[in-house]
This record gives sequence, C-alpha cells and structure tokens, in this order.
Amino acid sequence: MTSAGDPGALAGLLDREAVRDLVARYAFAVDDHDLDALAQMFHPEAVFDRDGHLATGWPEIAETLGASMRGFQRMIHTPHAVVVELTGADTATGASSGHGELVTRRGVVLAAYRYRDEFVRHEGRWVFARRAVRFLYATSADTYAATLAEVDRVRFPGDEPRPSTVVPLLHPGA
Repeated sequence: MTSAGDPGALAGLLDREAVRDLVARYAFAVDDHDLDALAQMFHPEAVFDRDGHLATGWPEIAETLGASMRGFQRMIHTPHAVVVELTGADTATGASSGHGELVTRRGVVLAAYRYRDEFVRHEGRWVFARRAVRFLYATSADTYAATLAEVDRVRFPGDEPRPSTVVPLLHPGA
C-alpha cells in the first residue's frame, strides 16, 4: 500500500491524469476532424471497436474515424466521467461517458456514449491500445423526447434502429 508521500503514489496520480488528458484530447481531435492528432493517440496496433465493428491497426482506425468525420459536418463531443485503473507500470484500463451533438445534412443527432478503454505507455506517452464505444442512445434532435424511452433508441441516420448495447460498469463479469 502506498501513502500520499510515496513517490510511487505521485507517479500513479500523474499517470492517471495523463490518461484523462488523452481522453479529453481525443474528443477535441474528433471534433476538429484532426486525423494527424488522433494518429498520435493510438498504439500502431490498437483496436477500435465501434458497436462491434472492429478496426485493427492505425490505417484501419484512420479509415473508420475518417468515414465518421466525413458523415458529420460538425461534431461536438463532451466527455463526462472518466475512471482510470492502473493495471501495471505501463498499462491501464478505463471507462468514460459523454454526449455528442452531431450535425449531418439531414439534421442534428444527439447521442450519449460510453467508452471502455485499454491504455499502454508507448514511446514515453499514454495511448489507446483498445477503444470500444457503445451508445446509450443516438437520435434526431427532432425525435429525442420520444426516442429516449424506446428500447431501439440507437438511431443513426441511414441505420436501422437498434437497442443500446451498453453494459453497466458494475455488471458481474463485464
């Protein structure tokens, strides 16, 4: 067990804060459609999981994120809670939540999401080794109130409505 005066405790706090900064910088880079900045945030062999659709390695992740960015004229992601657990000197896991406002040619989509992450220290900095996003809901701003209570509340433009696949953080075996 470490105490507040232990240098290991300070290093752990600094690492957790660096991971939290990574999560925030990711939101800014996605909103800015900045693939160059995002490239620095992922391990070269990382996995990005968007509702079960996997992209492995930076080239595939860049294509997945780029396609999403091309589909939205404006993206505003607002991260909320970020929980980080250091699992080793150079590894960590985490979960975060947030909301997004996404502008398409068809209108505005409102969304709430959760990420489950695995982080690794790579070349002296924390990066994503695995990033998995699930949506609590995604719906047109015009139908938000009616959609939120529905089972099939994940409704991206052009996709069939589907239920949320978010697993509670405290779910046994999750």
